Amino acid sequence: MCNREILEIIVEEVGLEKATEFCNLASLMYDIRYNACKELEPLNELDFERDWWKMAEIELKENLKK
Repeated sequence: MCNREILEIIVEEVGLEKATEFCNLASLMYDIRYNACKELEPLNELDFERDWWKMAEIELKENLKK
């Protein structure tokens, strides 16, 4: 299951506002993990996940304004 599918389910279950907050927290979690990582291998995945969830948060915020 990809992030987009997960996000769609979260939006359906809890609505846009809570899903936006979730995206913020997920991005924060991956940022913390990225900064704490001592090995190079997982950095690309952590970086990707952090940025993906941050962009999803921005996208949902735009939808809330409509």
